[in-house]
Amino acid sequence: MKSCRLCNQSFISNWSSKDAKSGESLQMALCGACGLVQQTQLPTDEELRIYYSHHYREDYKATHKPKLKYVARAGNAAKDRLAFIERAGIQSAGRQLLDIGAGGGEFCYLASRAGFEVGGIEPHQGYSEFARDEYGVDIQTCGIADLQARQADVVTLFHVIEHMARPTEAVRKIWSVLVEDGHLVIEVPNIHQADASPHNIYFKAHLFYYSRFSLMAAVSQFFELICVEDEGNLFMAFRKRAQPLSQMILPTQAQIKMTADRLSRKGWVEYLTVGGGLKKPFKRLTKIGQELLIGRARPRVVLDQVWESSRNYKPAYLMLVVGLGYFAWTW
Repeated sequence: MKSCRLCNQSFISNWSSKDAKSGESLQMALCGACGLVQQTQLPTDEELRIYYSHHYREDYKATHKPKLKYVARAGNAAKDRLAFIERAGIQSAGRQLLDIGAGGGEFCYLASRAGFEVGGIEPHQGYSEFARDEYGVDIQTCGIADLQARQADVVTLFHVIEHMARPTEAVRKIWSVLVEDGHLVIEVPNIHQADASPHNIYFKAHLFYYSRFSLMAAVSQFFELICVEDEGNLFMAFRKRAQPLSQMILPTQAQIKMTADRLSRKGWVEYLTVGGGLKKPFKRLTKIGQELLIGRARPRVVLDQVWESSRNYKPAYLMLVVGLGYFAWTW
């Protein structure tokens, strides 16, 4: 690929990196017009269809259906996502929500508890079957290209658009699905964030790496921004335009330079200090302790506990002690 997949303009820098999972070589570039960071050697559409329907979950989770610890993690992430939707001023009661890339259905299930009428699509056979069987949610086994005609008040894409090889076509499809004044909510890894380990940034499954500026450009023809939060992962909420613009709204050169500067500063010193990397081993131990307490509950029970639980969790050190004690007892 010699020009940007999003805006068809020229790259201003190219470099080599490695997939954080496999060590496979990746060729990367930064677009000088929209500021999008991207792989320059993309698989074909058919290769991507096969990969996401059969291999992606196995490669990244080593499982055909979610384990309980992944259910708990997805449930906590869903709770945070619903909180962002509320902060963005998007109402839930009785509104139709379509979750694209629904995974195991945890977000759809908790969104239904929040008052949404939910549905979703997920290309992976095992995960979509799990969602239907465990939570009774309407998850179609398909990708966005196969999405049947339907209308939604809200469309959500959580860690999905970075996997889409043709983002403009996907955004146009979403615009056509949404009702007048409908909303689009997106979460993606933030290429500007400082809290990602230098060995955990690039993945072959992530075709594109967005900042708030390039993501705004990607959806600008069809949507207008209403809310953004970019500490850590990037959360953005948009409202549907009555009519698409004739062309996308590109970032300023100063904003593109900001992305180039952020890329140049990424490294171990920034990650361990500004990014809080020194604290992550302790947070990871706390998470392990919490997950050890899950037991053998059904996935729906785990999500119900996530939903009902207070935001005032027990102190982290207590959870760690209990979790490690349980681990030692069962060893």
